[in-house]
Amino acid sequence: MGKQRYVVTISHQLGCGGAYIGQKLSEEFNIPFVDRDILKQVADELHLAEEDLEHRDGRLSSVWEKLTQQLYTVPAAGWIPQYHPSDKELFYLESEYILKIAEKTSAVILGRAGRYVLRENPRHVKIFVTAELPERIERVASLFQISKEAAKEKIEENDRQRIAYNRAFTKSDRLDVRLYDLAVNTSSLGLDCAAHMASECVHAKLAI
Repeated sequence: MGKQRYVVTISHQLGCGGAYIGQKLSEEFNIPFVDRDILKQVADELHLAEEDLEHRDGRLSSVWEKLTQQLYTVPAAGWIPQYHPSDKELFYLESEYILKIAEKTSAVILGRAGRYVLRENPRHVKIFVTAELPERIERVASLFQISKEAAKEKIEENDRQRIAYNRAFTKSDRLDVRLYDLAVNTSSLGLDCAAHMASECVHAKLAI
């Protein structure tokens, strides 16, 4: 009998090193690291460019965006508007793809409410990655080559959007540590120590 499949989902905040930890786990356990693959799959299915969905990833459309989409549904004669999927449809399509991945292979999945989507999977390790705001600002400013003020605004907006998105579609508070098997703070632990703790959690829960 082959090895049983399992999945590790990493919920994270912008600038906390969640992707780094996910990649480290992927390397250690020799399983795929799934991040932008989900967005690409959904974009392909909708016949859209990734860039058309990227700005909506993990966030709800604004009132203005929804109004714009409604206006585009009444095109001028002979003109076919670009399709704009609803938030609900995007969530459904991403969830469907995440479930398909878990059915086919073991994997580390970053974000996209994977913790909720795979909640019924018994071989599922749920990890949350956080960090203190000053460290997050430093990382985001460096990553996007922006000022610390702009980085702080980006972080705060991202946090608000992700909380709203999760409440809308999972009816839960993503910051509630009781939803996870392990929560790590990369500010106090450092990235590599946090990755090691995540690895130990996977070993302990799945006995692998």
